[in-house]
Amino acid sequence: MITRSQYITVVELNEILASDFVDDSTTLRKIYESSELLKQHCFKWQTSTDYTTTTAPNNLKLATAYQVQYNDENSDIDNTYAGASSSVSISKTSESTSFGGTGSQEFRKIAPKANRYLQDTGTGDSVLITRLL
Repeated sequence: MITRSQYITVVELNEILASDFVDDSTTLRKIYESSELLKQHCFKWQTSTDYTTTTAPNNLKLATAYQVQYNDENSDIDNTYAGASSSVSISKTSESTSFGGTGSQEFRKIAPKANRYLQDTGTGDSVLITRLL
């Protein structure tokens, strides 16, 4: 059995976003994906174990909710920021796009509003995260 990270419940998600997500497997998958995305971008947790819906600090719950919303609004984000550049060639026509720099653009997948809650504020109720450069 695979253990997945989950930092908020559907009830908390609806409360934070003033939304009406249905408590079903689709919404739970969105929460898992957002929780795991945030976890992958964390340079260092303030604890050695993963957070749960009962142990996650308030800031992490807020960040997860805003990440769910951001992922919903940007459904093609995995393809958009897959790498540093993309190019398409068809016969004599070609198109090339560069996102600047080299390497992955994974850090752009973090919702700007979520990122605000994940910065270390030194208050004890924050989650330390370092954005990937």
